Amino acid sequence: MNAETISQLYRERFSETSLILVSNREPYIHRKTRQGIKVDTPAGGLTSALDPVMRAISGTWVAWGSGSADREMSDAEGRVRVPPDDPAYTLKRVWLDQKEVDGFYYGYANQALWPLCHMLLEKARFRARHWRHYFEVNRKFADAIVPEFKTGKNIVWIQDYHFTVLPYMLRTRSKDVTIALFWHIPWPPWEIFRVIPQGIEILRGMLACDLLGFHLHRYCQNFLECAEKDLGAKVDWDKNSVFYEGRTTRVLPFPISIDYDSFDELTRKNTTDANLIAIKKKLNLDGRYVGVGVDRLDYSKGILERVRAIKLFFEKYPAYREKFTFIQIAVPSRTKIQEYNELKENIERMIGDINKEFGTGDWTPIMYYSRNVPHKELVRYYRIADIAIVSSIVDGMNLVAKEFIASQIDENGVLILSEFVGAVAELSQALIINPFDIESFADMIKRGLEMPQKEKKRRMQKMRAYVQTHNIFDWIYDNLDAVQENTH
Repeated sequence: MNAETISQLYRERFSETSLILVSNREPYIHRKTRQGIKVDTPAGGLTSALDPVMRAISGTWVAWGSGSADREMSDAEGRVRVPPDDPAYTLKRVWLDQKEVDGFYYGYANQALWPLCHMLLEKARFRARHWRHYFEVNRKFADAIVPEFKTGKNIVWIQDYHFTVLPYMLRTRSKDVTIALFWHIPWPPWEIFRVIPQGIEILRGMLACDLLGFHLHRYCQNFLECAEKDLGAKVDWDKNSVFYEGRTTRVLPFPISIDYDSFDELTRKNTTDANLIAIKKKLNLDGRYVGVGVDRLDYSKGILERVRAIKLFFEKYPAYREKFTFIQIAVPSRTKIQEYNELKENIERMIGDINKEFGTGDWTPIMYYSRNVPHKELVRYYRIADIAIVSSIVDGMNLVAKEFIASQIDENGVLILSEFVGAVAELSQALIINPFDIESFADMIKRGLEMPQKEKKRRMQKMRAYVQTHNIFDWIYDNLDAVQENTH
């Protein structure tokens, strides 16, 4: 499946239908620089995968206009045709002031919903002012979306936990619009969800959708239980559907993936023998085993647990000192939130202590990079790695695991994967760990490094074949196919 196949499907099945895509992040950002206005395309599998589809079907993408030159480049209604070099669809920007950003994004979305859904209740903060901003920003999006409805059929496809009450707001203005929402993070069990003070409003808002998508069947079941217990909604467990306030909402699993072919091609272009030799020489990795971890700097990613396991690995297996180097890339995230800054300090302090205890003048046990790394550079780290570690303590899916697999064109790498990651349901050939059990975690690092070449290739071949045939475009197809069944 590819972008062209999806586009053809849409033209065939939705020729009289307008698609409005809604996300917090916009696919193109206009920024003021000393050299003039520059256009950035944010890194991210979803935005990069959906952009060619939106180009082909000429839809409308509604998102927060966050760039310093976004207003200047948009019309009075916030619209701009994109891509800039070959306009094919409309980007409609929603304007938020700093108080709204702080309350809606940094506040309610990422200090209430994010930790709650990742079952980290001790980090959840429920503040009334944050909820007010969150609610009002959802209303702003509704105000921006409704004028984009065309004569005929309209589909609104909403992305993620930033917009739980938006579906209800749209439904009160149009009974005929088809609304779908995909939830990109875990949905917690009812015992966790019931803690949230605004749970009724959130469930009611989401059940205004015709279709709700989650990564895993387990998350669907969790949502259905919440709807049944908190709203008294009628749940058909066999059909994965909820009947509430006169309408039926289907709740289905759609495991998200990556653009496999893009990563495979990028790896082949950017990991020539020459540049692999150059990067190993630069980092003093010749003759050493290499491990890699790539994460947003977030407490759900299990980076601290990973570092503890690596420390124990060097304690238990001193023969690997000076023979194994771990590269940790931690992309800064939500730096305005105190917990994230404290996490960064703790990680850097722990890595510093390990390097001081075990390192030598010629060897650094853990190389740490706190920055965003572009994909063309990232695939080089994936390619030179003997092992990649994804040790999230909870994760909806985790696409780093699939990126690593798609970049393993030599089929030599070993993936070590947390049992609490959504991807574990698909990637059974990985070495599975419990990130809290650092004793077994350390042992698994050793097993990965010592795995026979034949077994490495067997495992990686199976995972590469799976990710290739279950890519991001299959995910889009499955979502649109399910949406079609609910089109009014």
